[in-house]
Amino acid sequence: MNKGTKRRAAGSMAHADHKSRFLMGWMLALVLVLTACGAGAGTNGGNESATTPTDTPSNEAPQTAGAFPVTISHKKGEYTLNEKPKKIAVLDVKFLDQLLAIGEQPAGSVIAEGNTTFPEYLGDKPGDVQVLGTRDKPNLEAIVALDPDLILMTDFQEKEYERVSKIAPTIVLDFYEDWRDTLDTVAAITGKQAEAETVRKAYEDKIAGLKEKLSEKLGKETVALIRPRKEGIRVHGLEHRTGGILYEDLGLKMPALVQKIKDDTSVEISMEKVPEIGADHYFVLSDELFAAEAEALDSSSVWKSLDAVKNNRAYDVNSTLWIAYYGPLAINIIVDQASEALLGSN
Repeated sequence: MNKGTKRRAAGSMAHADHKSRFLMGWMLALVLVLTACGAGAGTNGGNESATTPTDTPSNEAPQTAGAFPVTISHKKGEYTLNEKPKKIAVLDVKFLDQLLAIGEQPAGSVIAEGNTTFPEYLGDKPGDVQVLGTRDKPNLEAIVALDPDLILMTDFQEKEYERVSKIAPTIVLDFYEDWRDTLDTVAAITGKQAEAETVRKAYEDKIAGLKEKLSEKLGKETVALIRPRKEGIRVHGLEHRTGGILYEDLGLKMPALVQKIKDDTSVEISMEKVPEIGADHYFVLSDELFAAEAEALDSSSVWKSLDAVKNNRAYDVNSTLWIAYYGPLAINIIVDQASEALLGSN
């Protein structure tokens, strides 16, 4: 079975279950409010509940979507938040992206390896968010100085967990989980479920429209996502997170070689075997890390011999943006860039 496909299917089911629990919680909270009003009481007898409503004016709906306490299930067990965290430290840029997408801001965040500041695509949104080292090398001293009341990290940083978790309560999420599942968790932590649903729906509406346009324009033409590296040319498949965006969300067709990538997210091939990919369009991932390898591909006679290259159907894209961040803000840009390239192609 394909792990990535399982994750996306599980993510959809989990989200549906999440919405169902939310509706049940809302109805229970409404009953509690009406009961309290009828009895003239303003307390619940000291009993805590995840759906306990807050006092609101009579002309406002109870804010049950963001009610606390809330229990978060994660890779290390469960953690119950009795109130919204005031200082969140995030150890993956995708969490920064997720929080900003729903109108929240962490107190501190790591940055990508080799960078000195937050991703350019975020603009001035991070504001005064403090830099906490990089995803690969979190700055523990900076995290301690920040004094967060919650830390978000992934199992990619498993070796740091013991030290990090001594600083503050730490929630560990699956590095490869679907971004929609991460969004649900971040929304539960911050009480921004409604905002998260708005982000999700906007994305689903966007890709539905683009999927139809791309299908009409491309027909049976295929698309490949490749990355020149020191080890060879990496070809990404459906199980790769960005591959899932292209092939599942946008409905792009895979060439035969890509279809055969079943048990991993990608395969490595030599320069000489690049023609075997056989795609009608190529997205070429490149950045400063493998700039020399990208240049070698671009100048090779093998690459120049491809029909896609001759017909200007090879598109250079930034690998850091396309494969490193994986939050809704970055993913929307990926979708826009991919669609603009393909819909505007010859």
